[in-house]
Amino acid sequence: MKRTPNIGETGASSIRLGEMKICDLPIGECARAASQLPLVEDTERQNKIENVLAGFPKHRVDYLEGRIRESEVNILHIQEMKQQQQALISEYTSHISLCEFRDKEIERIPSTDPDREEKISDLNKRFPPYNVSAMQQQIVQSGEAIVRADEVIAQEYNSIAEMREFLVQCRVRDAKLKALGAKVATG
Repeated sequence: MKRTPNIGETGASSIRLGEMKICDLPIGECARAASQLPLVEDTERQNKIENVLAGFPKHRVDYLEGRIRESEVNILHIQEMKQQQQALISEYTSHISLCEFRDKEIERIPSTDPDREEKISDLNKRFPPYNVSAMQQQIVQSGEAIVRADEVIAQEYNSIAEMREFLVQCRVRDAKLKALGAKVATG
């Protein structure tokens, strides 16, 4: 009877019956024990699969790819909104400048000028009398919206970076699972 220790061995190769390897058993006992090895190997494979699953993020690759695309689209929409707000600021700033010019021109018309009202009317036709304080308030609000948009864009970029890290890890996980013969969840 040949005794073989199993120190340092794992899995099916570590199995001993009466301190003997399966291949060292008598023929009948070896055949019976060998018939059980596929079950042991499958259990070992399942344990490896569970270990892989436990060591990686739980996300699906297609989910992460979709979330990344969604975040990239959000960034584009927010950037478009920023451009609209910047255009609004430019437009209102030019309107305010025109109103200031009109007001200066009105101040230059002497109060004794007999055509003063007609000249003022003509200036108001050429330079519509906008509500300057409302436009200034809108400029402030648009500036604040741009600041908030920049913060949201930064958050989206951080989310994308985080999801890309998960994506790499999940692809490694899926490759390991495929190597173990496990099915990988997809859309």
